[in-house]
Amino acid sequence: MYIPLHWHSTFSFLEAVSSPGNIVKKAQELWLPAIAITDYTGLYGLPSFTQATKAADIKAILWVELGFVLDLNATLLGKSIGNIVLLAETQEGYQNLMKLTSFANQDGISGKPKIDLKALQQWSKGIVTITWGTESWLWVMLNAGEQKERIFEIYEMIHKISGENCYLEVVAQSEQEIFHLREINQLCLSFAEKTGTKCLINNIYSYPNPTDKPTRELALAIKDNKKIYDSDRRKPVGAYHIMTEEEIRKIWLDNGYSEEQLNERLTNNELLAERVSAQIPFSSGLFPKYAAPAEIDQLYEQHKTELIIEGETSA
Repeated sequence: MYIPLHWHSTFSFLEAVSSPGNIVKKAQELWLPAIAITDYTGLYGLPSFTQATKAADIKAILWVELGFVLDLNATLLGKSIGNIVLLAETQEGYQNLMKLTSFANQDGISGKPKIDLKALQQWSKGIVTITWGTESWLWVMLNAGEQKERIFEIYEMIHKISGENCYLEVVAQSEQEIFHLREINQLCLSFAEKTGTKCLINNIYSYPNPTDKPTRELALAIKDNKKIYDSDRRKPVGAYHIMTEEEIRKIWLDNGYSEEQLNERLTNNELLAERVSAQIPFSSGLFPKYAAPAEIDQLYEQHKTELIIEGETSA
């Protein structure tokens, strides 16, 4: 079964056009046991997404997509910063996902919210990393004319940090239509072979149904300050709805790959979804605990019996 593990909701502001609730409804229609949320630079959609999946008895998989650079101190323009996708595998991983997201939006805000290798290493426990196709750091480097040897060196750095929690992702879209996509998919497959990394497969959806595509294009035009009839507005090539396994299978085979390769990727999606255990613990407080200075603790212990709220003892 095809488990969609890479998607964007309305919380990826004006980049996608469906609420988490509507995404989950579509997942129900397709009888999916699990589905993921992978919004840009924030975790804002996770609470409503988790509640919707719980009501539908579908497993929620918690992701975020952040900008990624080697060194946060390097001066880079926003368009030269590619993305990396991070998944919370465990409860500790969910805590680290929040820390990485906060870091990206506080310390890494220059040009675009981002993390670097040092931050990833600091909060890597329980985190799954994914390098994927268009808009990834890999795609940005290819477009900039970077040598493949250098791109592989960077991937090895990420792989060293994440180990078996490091995944590559091939994109199920028409490779004849999307610029550099075949090169990116081939690069991911070659990296996987060199390092023993597992590959996932996704079409990176941004709306539930094929009929929602014009609505997304309108949202993109609004975001880019364009009119829907402007010839230079963004017109994404490809199908970015939640696909069935049959649709994924047809695209993959039409691109000239084998059924054996496809089945392996589909299995990897399933196995990753099965082993993820992170959940948002709604029933418990998530506020951090800060230890009081020793003198405050001593003062409290000395006077705590006197701390009676006025009127509490009167009857």
